[in-house]
Amino acid sequence: MDLTQLLTSSQLIQVSVDGIGTVDLNWIGYVISWIFNLVSDFPGAIAVGVILFTVMLKTLVLPLDIYSRVKMKKQSLLMESIRPEMEKLQKQYANDKNMYSQKVMELQRANGFNPLGACLPTIVSLVIFMIVFSAFSQYSQYANLNSYNEMAKEYSSAVYEYVMTDENSADDKYFLVAAVEDGLNNPVPDYPKKNEAGVPVDGDGNELKIYGYYVNYDKFVSYYTAHASEDSPKLPEGFSSLPEEQKNKFVTDFVRLGAREAAADYYTANRPKASLLWIGNLWYPDSMLNKEVPSFSDFRSTIARAAGAIDVNYEESYNEVTYNLTQQKNTYNGYFVLIVLAIGFMFLQQFITMRSQKAANELSSVDGQAATTNKMMMVIMPIIFGIFSFFYSAAFSIYMIINTCYSLISTLIINKVVAVRFEKDSEKKARTKLQGRAGRKRLK
Repeated sequence: MDLTQLLTSSQLIQVSVDGIGTVDLNWIGYVISWIFNLVSDFPGAIAVGVILFTVMLKTLVLPLDIYSRVKMKKQSLLMESIRPEMEKLQKQYANDKNMYSQKVMELQRANGFNPLGACLPTIVSLVIFMIVFSAFSQYSQYANLNSYNEMAKEYSSAVYEYVMTDENSADDKYFLVAAVEDGLNNPVPDYPKKNEAGVPVDGDGNELKIYGYYVNYDKFVSYYTAHASEDSPKLPEGFSSLPEEQKNKFVTDFVRLGAREAAADYYTANRPKASLLWIGNLWYPDSMLNKEVPSFSDFRSTIARAAGAIDVNYEESYNEVTYNLTQQKNTYNGYFVLIVLAIGFMFLQQFITMRSQKAANELSSVDGQAATTNKMMMVIMPIIFGIFSFFYSAAFSIYMIINTCYSLISTLIINKVVAVRFEKDSEKKARTKLQGRAGRKRLK
């Protein structure tokens, strides 16, 4: 088939696919990305990166945590030391909540108790948590979209391997001619160059919009005869005399075989970074309601939160890029393990916090309402964490678990240190008080 015949062909084949937009990261997203790049060579790199990020962040805000928890523990111990006076007030003003609150505040101030002392660091920690939550949510969408776009690029690059870049090329491999001009009714073939990624570009290095490909059937038959494998579709007898529509369908199916395999190979090669034990993709929830590779509708709804709406007509392209990932599309992405762990560790932290604030909970209100409220929070907070884990990525669940464990360990250490220090200070004050009394008796 000479060039004139090729250019008068009435049909184009459509085999390459386009990527889907981008997600813009904020500065925290870039920090997260930088950390992931540091550990990218490790299996389970995403999990390692999340743990590293969490430990770095918690260490950075550790002074605030220490200040807050020291204040809380000191105040709890102080409340315990004045328990007899507080219990007397509870009995005295059992029917007058306002008066009880007033008398309690007076007693607390007289003993150096400041209930607001630990509030500011706690508020700052909460703000940081919400900022990180938003950043992780954004980054998970960025990571999923970036992974898909790289697969789409590999898919298209495999197609570009067959695209002619020199009209005088005699190599049978180049049996496709790209239609790159903007004019769908009568596209004009050209012979573009390729960049390092194998993507056709113009003279200025700009990637070209490919609307389709003309097929040089003579070259295709020669290439197929020399390179077809057992997995290749069988070339129909009398191929050259078939209607152009049938020939184009066969060429399309042949080209797509390699393109689908290239996209799947990229996913398989990068899967170890984004997987962890039972979880196929850490950027989706650890849940049996999610698949390792989602359906187009699930992918579209997830990405749309950050990248904007995706045209429903893109489904064919998505299914092409993920064509060889049927097993992953039917594999649960998890089994709720991280969700259970997030709830369990948060419940444990709330329980320990409530126990360490026992006196404050029991005595801060005349009817014990504060203790009831804190018991409710011990249940509500784990449920909230469980909801976060259920709807957001497994990577964020890991962040919450490590964050809670770090806080749990630091709380236990701080509480122990403060309790020992408070006991020593109390003994010192008691000795000083006794010595003062003894001195006054001698003077008498």
